[in-house]
Amino acid sequence: MGVRIVCLYHSMWLVNTVCHGGGHQTWVTHDLSRNIWWIGIFSFGEGWHNNHHAFQYSAKLGLKWWQIDMSWYVIRLLENIGVATDVKRPNPTDIQRKFVTL
Repeated sequence: MGVRIVCLYHSMWLVNTVCHGGGHQTWVTHDLSRNIWWIGIFSFGEGWHNNHHAFQYSAKLGLKWWQIDMSWYVIRLLENIGVATDVKRPNPTDIQRKFVTL
């Protein structure tokens, strides 16, 4: 149990420290949040931190097909079997409004 808790806290701190400093910013969020792919894999999707800041209501953090988001896969499974309801995703209007144009 102790190892599980230590791993959980370290991944949480890693996301909040590293993903606010370096990485790629896809969405206009007016903060320092960034997406970092290897943290996204390690932390079950939380490394898509800029996605999270852009669409805080969304259960899906990996918004591109290649953004691995294990938490979303579990939520989607629970939704398909009827356990999870009213699951939120970003709508096309929000995506268009927040996309960074370079």
